[in-house]
Amino acid sequence: MITRVFKIGAVLFAPLACAVHAADWEPLSSLPEPNGGFICGAANGKIVIVGGTNWEGEEKHWLRAIHAFDPATGHWAKLRDLSHSLAYGAALQGATAFSWLGGSDGKQALKMLAVIEGSKTSIQLPELPAAVVLAAGGDVNGRHLLVGGMDDAANIAGVQRAVHAVEFGNGGWQVKKMTDYPGKPFAVAASAVVGDELFVFGGMNYDAPTSTPVNSVEAYAFSPAKNAWRVLKPLKAANRGIVAVALNEQHIYLAGGYTTDFTADAVIYDVKMDSYRKAKSLPYAAMVGLVKLEGFVYCLGGEDKKQSRTDKVFRIPADALRQP
Repeated sequence: MITRVFKIGAVLFAPLACAVHAADWEPLSSLPEPNGGFICGAANGKIVIVGGTNWEGEEKHWLRAIHAFDPATGHWAKLRDLSHSLAYGAALQGATAFSWLGGSDGKQALKMLAVIEGSKTSIQLPELPAAVVLAAGGDVNGRHLLVGGMDDAANIAGVQRAVHAVEFGNGGWQVKKMTDYPGKPFAVAASAVVGDELFVFGGMNYDAPTSTPVNSVEAYAFSPAKNAWRVLKPLKAANRGIVAVALNEQHIYLAGGYTTDFTADAVIYDVKMDSYRKAKSLPYAAMVGLVKLEGFVYCLGGEDKKQSRTDKVFRIPADALRQP
């Protein structure tokens, strides 16, 4: 920003070198423990993280705690423990709460729907056609969508294209098969809801001849009302583990993940223009959790190296992420 000083009777003005720095990521209280693969969202004015995984040496630990961060106090508090460990479920953010579908307890994939309601967890068990982990998803007008994913967190060949909608009706939870994802079978993609559509970006495909994971640039939007997909402009860089958060009704922030290594790079996707532009990077390179709450975007923990998790937490005004 340039500050201008005007002199009476003069047309000229003298610019002063007064630098005003744009808002940056602000460090907050760390997670209760290093964590990645957790489910996160906003509920009742707080950031909530559920389950997750971390490592001690070469041993992977599956977590079961539910923790909440209160922006008013700046502290984390444990709400309770789940009855089982949980990670890699699809987070579905609603207007006042959030839920999740699928996931794994470290031993098997789960057929489940859970809804966070304040400090309580209400568990429902719809008959999903298959257990799914590492899927994309979102809440579109009360319809919980589950897209892609894998049948087992350890089976990269088990990536899927299936789409299901889970919603409450006729006194119970109903599961409806929807039109398959039009791209390659995938897992670990970014997803965000804007308006009446679910947007899905990137992810991991499986290359059968080499038996290896392949990062994706594919991007599509799904309308559950029309039960139809539309193609979007692909990502500029193939990425798995990238994370998305809707900033408003036009812009989606896409950041982090794994390209040729863990990255902090970020872009803004413009829903109306179907275009990307470079955006402010994450404060660290990782497959993070991103949550928007009361004008801020929170960056939470994540996988920052192989067999490693971080406990870092930052936030930034959402408007600052939209600035070039």
